[in-house]
Amino acid sequence: MRKKKMCVYRRMGIVLLISCMVLVLGSCGGKKTDMTEVADRVEKMVTGNNPLQVKTVSQDKYAYSTLDDATKLVYDEILYAIVHRKKEVQIATTDVEQMELAYLAVRYDYCDLFWLKQFSYVTYSRDDEITAIEITPEYSMTAEEQKKTQKAIDKEADRMLADAPKEGSDYEKALYVFEKLIDEVDYVEDSADNQNIISVFLNHETICQGYAYATQYLLEKLRVSCTTVIGNVSDGPHAWNLVQLDGAYYYMDTTWGNSQYLSRQSEQKESVLSKYVDYNYFGATTADIMQSHTPDSRIPLPECTAVKDNYYVHEGRYITEWNQDVIGALFGTAYNNREEMMQVKFASVDLYEQAMQYFVEEYGIAKYCPGLQSFHYMEDIEGCVLFIVYDY
Repeated sequence: MRKKKMCVYRRMGIVLLISCMVLVLGSCGGKKTDMTEVADRVEKMVTGNNPLQVKTVSQDKYAYSTLDDATKLVYDEILYAIVHRKKEVQIATTDVEQMELAYLAVRYDYCDLFWLKQFSYVTYSRDDEITAIEITPEYSMTAEEQKKTQKAIDKEADRMLADAPKEGSDYEKALYVFEKLIDEVDYVEDSADNQNIISVFLNHETICQGYAYATQYLLEKLRVSCTTVIGNVSDGPHAWNLVQLDGAYYYMDTTWGNSQYLSRQSEQKESVLSKYVDYNYFGATTADIMQSHTPDSRIPLPECTAVKDNYYVHEGRYITEWNQDVIGALFGTAYNNREEMMQVKFASVDLYEQAMQYFVEEYGIAKYCPGLQSFHYMEDIEGCVLFIVYDY
């Protein structure tokens, strides 16, 4: 997809694909350009260097902090161009890979650029050597429409955070956001605007990119450090979050926390509960998340080893040794509180199978839940989580 005229003019693009579970930085076809009309500008790009000069506003952003100084400058220029709705901006690099890395970092750090439709760029070359790169963002709405949409988004975000524990711990804030988004926003593969936060806050249906960006948007409002992570899972591209809770890094995947998405959701689960929160993906370590998620290697990520704010550990629902009374007390307390479901995670497959044998197959749960006539259970052998759903 290249057009050659005068000194060599190439138009390429980076596109945020809109489809189920897809977030890809790829290339797109260029537009045919009348080079006669832009001859002067082309000559200037080929012979000169006039990049946009801007100041950074991203010192506290995670992905930004991983870049070298030269790439940070390109990041700043790209962000400035998008925020100020620029259409043609020369940037301070002639390295396409560096520009793509800078743009990827912007997409990690900034979840609220909902008016950006497509990010494209033009390379200018002489003798097969790139002499300048010009970014050419495209927007999905006018500036006035952007303002109105932002106002509507903020109104809905404020409503969703009305009952948030604003003076609570990072764990409490993150758990609130995780549960709130899963409760109020449905996973719908063909939802409109599902690559940005419009789908979440205005339509209440989205896919992974919308969930990740909305999680980041709400947590940042609660002053919890959060970034979006882009990568792949078994069935394609995916997005999730890296969060800093009470001084340590963890992973969160709000999409996979929604049972409407989970690929392991069987007909049995569907018949028991149509929608529930799966806490396997709240406060996960690197070892946990890497079993199923592969992040883009261009943005280095911290080694997440802390477990204090893992949901099961924090809530006392992580079992490391067999004690039927301790486990039974968890099921009994939930039953007495008339909770819909209890999830307990086990440190090994052996412990998990022992619990299945005693509490489910031998009906040992009845000892700890007086009056319980029947219950349903759901298995997650891979995650070593036993789900008990009570029938009241």
